[in-house]
Amino acid sequence: MHDETWIPRRAGLLRRWLERGVTFLVGGLLVGAGLGASRFLEADRVAPATPEAANPEIGRLTEELAAARGQLAVHELKLDRLAAVWQYSAAYRVPANVAGLIYDAAIAEDIHPSLGFQLVKVESGFRANARSSFGALGYTQVRLKTARAYDSTVSERDLLNPDANLRIGFRILRKLLRQFDGDLELALRAYNLGPTGAVMSLLDSSGSSYVDKILGKGKGERGNGRTMMESSAGSQP
Repeated sequence: MHDETWIPRRAGLLRRWLERGVTFLVGGLLVGAGLGASRFLEADRVAPATPEAANPEIGRLTEELAAARGQLAVHELKLDRLAAVWQYSAAYRVPANVAGLIYDAAIAEDIHPSLGFQLVKVESGFRANARSSFGALGYTQVRLKTARAYDSTVSERDLLNPDANLRIGFRILRKLLRQFDGDLELALRAYNLGPTGAVMSLLDSSGSSYVDKILGKGKGERGNGRTMMESSAGSQP
């Protein structure tokens, strides 16, 4: 015979298991909901990621592009310089290395290259070792006394160095241009006469033929006053 109390007991057991299961299920859902909400709140507090942080590759490529643009700009400047040096070298029939020295010195001293080349042509005929009977030396034919009036540290050795001579001569001319408020003709006459003749150059026409040679007036010479007086140092010849 079967025990008639077995079924109620088993039913009660199943009911308790079901109640416990529901309790665990509800508890799990509540816990899960709580964790999900907290994660949502934490995510909401985090600042949005930048494109670079979201994709490091974009940041790296951006940096490489900026570097490439910088290098391209540098190469373009170098090409412009080479083209200008080549044109001056051909126009004045001087070696490219000499044209490069004159061009670079003119740019460094804020002198228009055309003016620099004309000055060297008239003063020394592009002879680095030129020496006058008055003691003027080098490409720009600067006397030691004159150079020291602008820079007391200059030595004769400096004036015999082609690069230094060009820079010193062009620096003197630039200061004379400032002294005469940009009047190129007066500055050139003062350069030709030296410091002692600077005042006299304002009063008479001394040195006018020298100025004509530099500016190429009436002889088809290269360069002109208007171009040389422009502030666009580094322009093509």
